[in-house]
Amino acid sequence: MDHVLGAARKFVMANGLDATMDEIADASGVSRRTLFRLFGSRDHLIASAFEAGMDFYGHELPDYDGDINAWLRQTCDSAHRMNAASGPGFWELTSRTNLPAELESTERMRRRRFRRTANDVALVLWANNGGQGDPPGELVAAVGAHLSPHFTAAVVTDLGQGWQVASRLAYDAIVALVQTLTA
Repeated sequence: MDHVLGAARKFVMANGLDATMDEIADASGVSRRTLFRLFGSRDHLIASAFEAGMDFYGHELPDYDGDINAWLRQTCDSAHRMNAASGPGFWELTSRTNLPAELESTERMRRRRFRRTANDVALVLWANNGGQGDPPGELVAAVGAHLSPHFTAAVVTDLGQGWQVASRLAYDAIVALVQTLTA
């Protein structure tokens, strides 16, 4: 099952949301009939593949280990390395307004998870820099914006730089804001 979801996700990310079951079957090495038996519909397969990718993303971000600066650098590196692998299918998922209901639900889930991740990162930063209570909304927004795949895409696609530059810019901007907010 993991192989099928991974292959489907890679194919759809590279080729777009309009991938057919035949194309996904070829990419995953199983029959079209097997895909329908396992998932029932193309939309359910694609939604399941993206949801598995969200789980992978969450597991790839490092846990806080006591060194706030190293942890934030690793978090920025992990996020931007994964973001740089996003393809047309991901961009369609995040920007199309006419998604089928199941894919719309998956996109809403992705956004909720991303917001939760931004809040969790901001909370660790806030607490480790002397902040009390919840992190300010401005910090959560800055973390979310600077870890966003859209930030990576702007740096990589629009500006012709590598994901490493996006990571460094994100780290520097987040650290500067934390210092300003806790001064």
